[in-house]
Amino acid sequence: MARFTVQTRNGDQMEVTGRDGATLLKAMRKAGVEEVVAQCGGGCACATCHVYVTPPEGGALPPVGPAEARMLATSRYRTLNSRLSCQLKLEPGLEQMLVVIAPDDGGDF
Repeated sequence: MARFTVQTRNGDQMEVTGRDGATLLKAMRKAGVEEVVAQCGGGCACATCHVYVTPPEGGALPPVGPAEARMLATSRYRTLNSRLSCQLKLEPGLEQMLVVIAPDDGGDF
């Protein structure tokens, strides 16, 4: 099980737990995080599940794949730690990461 902190757009934080192998999106939805839209249903086709991920100290995120990189390129709020929550799978090395929900791009996808 991976345990991590999610910060909403208004700065509220909550602890979320998800099963290893599940996507970050699935874990956040199961925990009741409603700000993550995921218009495409988690199919890496819209970037409305965009988040900023800070890995735990000494940890590293898996690399961004080509499809995820293409979708992130459509966001005007992309940063170096941007990820699509539908593409990032939870794994033991991601314990204690911080996930901040990115600003809404306004559904321009």
